Amino acid sequence: MPMRHSRRAVAGAAALLCLSSITACSSGADSRGGGGDKSESSSATPMSRLAAAKSVVDKTSGMRIALTSEGIPQNASGLLRGQGNGSNKPNFSGTFAAKVGSVEANVPIRAIGDDVWAKLPIWPDMRKIDPKTYGAPNPATLFTPDKGLSSLMPKTRKAAFGKERRDGSEVVTPITGQLLGADVTSVLTIGDPSRVYQVEYLLTDKNELRVAKITGAFYNDATSSYILRLDQYGKKVDVQPPA
Repeated sequence: MPMRHSRRAVAGAAALLCLSSITACSSGADSRGGGGDKSESSSATPMSRLAAAKSVVDKTSGMRIALTSEGIPQNASGLLRGQGNGSNKPNFSGTFAAKVGSVEANVPIRAIGDDVWAKLPIWPDMRKIDPKTYGAPNPATLFTPDKGLSSLMPKTRKAAFGKERRDGSEVVTPITGQLLGADVTSVLTIGDPSRVYQVEYLLTDKNELRVAKITGAFYNDATSSYILRLDQYGKKVDVQPPA
């Protein structure tokens, strides 16, 4: 079984923590970029809903994103969580956290196009990095139509509707399916390209993608999940290079 991506995540997280001196990381329709019709046609299919949601994500001027994880093995090292604001310019400003063993480090991140800066605890200021060194994606690319999170939706296999439910104050429509590991790793960097991953999307009645939960063998044979939550569609995001 291929292990190179898990090992790269371990090495990347370890490098991040070593650098950190740790022994052993509501707007209207116009501003939303074209929300969908609240009344769904009875002929809508799971893939047509995902296509509509991709269009909304790709067109919005900006949003807030939060990444969390579940079921990460205690002895695994890699990306744990992150949060910040991004847009399809593309850019991002926020914080990522990575872990090696039981030790974590939180790192402020800025990204504009292909340029990524990080502020490690041992550094007095932000410095340019290559996120692949740390087993993490360039967060700005998460907001691009061809390489970002929305690019996974049309690649979903065996898509099926779930039963509507509440997500906080909203009623959302679940769509479940499968993603090839190669597609998952192309976006998140971590994972095993030879695997198949389970995915669940939560869509609002305006076809906003609220949650994408990807579950599978990210670390050896253990089953883990990464959950990406998107909200504040239409948010103005202005990211400047560090001074």
